[in-house]
Amino acid sequence: MLMRDSTTPHRAEVAVPGRERTGRIPPATLAVLLVTGAFTVWQFLDPHLLDQLRRDPDLVTSGEWWRAFTPLLVQDPPWQAVATVPAIAILGVNVERFYGGFGMLAVYVGSGLAGEAFGYALQPHGAGNSVADCGLLGALVVYLLSEQGSAVLPVKLSRPVRRTVAAVVGVAAVAAVAVVTTATKDIHGPATLVGAGIGALLLTRRRRRG
Repeated sequence: MLMRDSTTPHRAEVAVPGRERTGRIPPATLAVLLVTGAFTVWQFLDPHLLDQLRRDPDLVTSGEWWRAFTPLLVQDPPWQAVATVPAIAILGVNVERFYGGFGMLAVYVGSGLAGEAFGYALQPHGAGNSVADCGLLGALVVYLLSEQGSAVLPVKLSRPVRRTVAAVVGVAAVAAVAVVTTATKDIHGPATLVGAGIGALLLTRRRRRG
């Protein structure tokens, strides 16, 4: 058996911001998953719930202000819950690991509300948390292209290469979202960019405090 002593060199541990992997869903992600999952189950038990919570500009201007955010709690069409609700756990666990609980909630809620705002402008009637899921994805991409995230990638990139790749990806993403959103009125691209922007702000704040 190979024994290590204090003089034996060993590989440095990679410090990853946020929670360590424990096999459990961290608290912020779990809270969002449970709340969204509960409303999804409620929707299947009572189909009228969708009409009460989905986007409807006429009802918002008539005083039902909660419709600014409640579309994130129900699914239209209902079958999309098979993908969008589990995605909260799949994406949220990693976002919370890298950004912390507050960061995960900031990305999810911020990009979700932005997505619903774009929804009112481009798709006035609808619902679903997929826009918030896309925001989580955007934040993950930003982290992986950042200096902190370079430790997570299997291929190590130098700072100039990483910055070049980040710039190319950023410009391409903005251009693609602009074209697709204009052509199809899809709201997921803008929500993804908002999530990426929030992620970038959180990383900038962390660097300044560090």
